[in-house]
Amino acid sequence: MAGGPNSVVRASPTVDGAHVHRSAVKVTSAGADSITSTNLALAQPTGCSDCEGIAVAYQALIVTGNPSDVRPTNAAVAINTECTRCGAFAYAYQYVVSADRGTHLSASGRSKISLIRSEAARLVRAGMPYPELDAELKALAVRFKAAVVDELVRTGDNPHDGRQQADTDEAPGEG
Repeated sequence: MAGGPNSVVRASPTVDGAHVHRSAVKVTSAGADSITSTNLALAQPTGCSDCEGIAVAYQALIVTGNPSDVRPTNAAVAINTECTRCGAFAYAYQYVVSADRGTHLSASGRSKISLIRSEAARLVRAGMPYPELDAELKALAVRFKAAVVDELVRTGDNPHDGRQQADTDEAPGEG
């Protein structure tokens, strides 16, 4: 079995004056033999004037077991297509960690990730210049990684009665 959990955030306005600001913060796990998870932030305003697309994607992937092939992909793509005075900004951060089966994020870790999710949503709507937004998102990535690293716990081979457990809520989109 190949694949793994993906995180894709798109912010692609097509209407004059539209502002589409989206973010996602996900912590998931995968235990397949081949893992090719993708974390993608895509901002692509198309055919509009004075519009803006901001896409932000954070993904932590907890790889369990001993997969023979691990090829995660992380990409941030910001493109204006046939736009006048449009803005496009994309930021993607992916953290991949190997762990024993049964390893997952603690309740405290899920709370920290929830706060980071709220902060990411606030930042994409803040209206700050892109270099400043980039710096803030990089600082948030440091906190995100620390929350994952510090809050991993192991409770056995099937910590949730054999059900997949993932913290995959997304902040609601704006615009």
